[in-house]
Amino acid sequence: MSALFGFSGAPAPHWLPAMSAALRHRADVPPELLQSPHGTIGIAGSDDPRASSGSMPMYRDADSALAVAGRVYAAGTRLEPDPKWLLAGFREHGMALWPTLRGQFLIALLDGPNLYLVRDGAGTRSVYYGRYQGRVCFACEPKGVLAVPGFPRRLRMGGLAQYLSFSFVPGESTMLEDLHELPAGHLLCVNADAGIRVQRYFHFEQVASEARRDEDTRSDADWLAEFDARFSAAVRRRIPQDGQALGVFLSGGIDSSAVSAELARQHARPLHTFSIHFGRGYPNELEFARAVADRIGSVHEEVLIEPRGFLPRLRRMIWHLDEPIGDPITMPNYELAMRIPEHIRHVFNGEGGDPVFGGPKNIPMLLQHWYGGLQRPVDFRERAYLASYRRGFEELEHLLTPEARAQICTQRDLVAPLTPFLQPDESTSFLDKLIAANIRLKGAHLILPKVERMLGAARLQPLSPFFDEDLLRLSFEMPGHLRLAHGIEKVVIKQAMRAHLPRAIVERPKSGMRVPVNYWFRGELARYARHILSRRELARAGLFDPARVGRLLRYETLEGPGRHGIRLWMLVTFELWRRIVLEREPV
Repeated sequence: MSALFGFSGAPAPHWLPAMSAALRHRADVPPELLQSPHGTIGIAGSDDPRASSGSMPMYRDADSALAVAGRVYAAGTRLEPDPKWLLAGFREHGMALWPTLRGQFLIALLDGPNLYLVRDGAGTRSVYYGRYQGRVCFACEPKGVLAVPGFPRRLRMGGLAQYLSFSFVPGESTMLEDLHELPAGHLLCVNADAGIRVQRYFHFEQVASEARRDEDTRSDADWLAEFDARFSAAVRRRIPQDGQALGVFLSGGIDSSAVSAELARQHARPLHTFSIHFGRGYPNELEFARAVADRIGSVHEEVLIEPRGFLPRLRRMIWHLDEPIGDPITMPNYELAMRIPEHIRHVFNGEGGDPVFGGPKNIPMLLQHWYGGLQRPVDFRERAYLASYRRGFEELEHLLTPEARAQICTQRDLVAPLTPFLQPDESTSFLDKLIAANIRLKGAHLILPKVERMLGAARLQPLSPFFDEDLLRLSFEMPGHLRLAHGIEKVVIKQAMRAHLPRAIVERPKSGMRVPVNYWFRGELARYARHILSRRELARAGLFDPARVGRLLRYETLEGPGRHGIRLWMLVTFELWRRIVLEREPV
């Protein structure tokens, strides 16, 4: 892993040690620094043998400096241009350079009085920034910015409403008023007066015109061959060229199984596959993961995850998350990362299959769009999208105190951010709109940050081929029936994998990794939850209604989808985050 941080404007030497120290878990060597009258960039790679080999050094000349965290490819090749090449390319092509880049990267460029930050097209890497004391501070994790002495830590109430509705905070705003996240496929320019301009440079949806699709005469077989070629290239680009051992998080679902099969075909050494389960009596997919492991000949390990094992590390996990993510799957990601053997540094996953190629959660939204009736409010799509997450959207009225509710506007904080994604137009199908929203919101602000932080905590490099930029484009080039058809999701992936995976893997419906929080909060986690969500602590914070939370803890509420466990997990996660970040409790 690597750590990237810095700020615009005049040098502030007292900021650098604090920012570097906050990111030391990513890189335990001193950072390489460039300081000029117009800005400072710091980048640290790690000499730990488990760290990613993808970090590239900084290049500087008389007027400029450029640093890259991650791996950059020139479009259509495996060429990994170095910072010197990138700086020369920027001088020759200007802003036209960025759309030609692929990979998993952050770029910081100091060019004369201007500072540029560039986030990769899918959002595999994250970068956060905030304006403070006439400068713009930035870092690859929020804690790098929050380490700046005196940087404000003010809860954004709209962010709390978004978190409770989605289990994460989507978009450029974060849980904090003064901290922002650069969206995927965007660049940020800071001028000499600390003025900020954010613009999008990677537009994967531009190929989605229905008229252009109607003119395309390619057959389904042609599209299948195109998927095969691009998927194979996406996996190949991510395989380290030094032949080292590779790991895969193998759930037994179609996506991680597809990645495992393609890796086994391309990589000469045996793969190491890892699956999780939660003990006897809880649903699992171990039989399917074993079938794939047997088929590809991997070294397979099954990891048991129980509350007594992860509870002592839960606060540390949330410290690594930085932004609260209330999806319980973050915990198995973290626990599994901590148990990867020392000789494995790169771990592949199947993340992205659902958001990119049409997972089953799109189906209720499509039905609502097509058959929801004529007498519908103008924002029915946005409200249906919020409800489709089945988190806490319907619970906001009951869960928050009157004082907290008064600071939240549903239209402003929850509906308006979704409108640009979901409003229909004649040139784009509603399925395309849903997939674009899922990639840009859930993919870039939940799935990819979750994986990057949880594996980064163990200095592992996560690799997510389905989020390859060329696959994003392909999803919007191909006909809709190759993504969702007759209630079958991810059609093109399933068709492509028929020759490579057991039939049971390809044909079974998606079940998902169900973390049994609904059972745990009745048993092993009940006492812990009552302690964290005590009436006294909730009253002191003034955000959640203690009586309502008490009924949730006793499983007495009836309103909403009734998912008590997921809501309790979200509340515990938020409360721990609040104490660590806002109240600065030690981890």
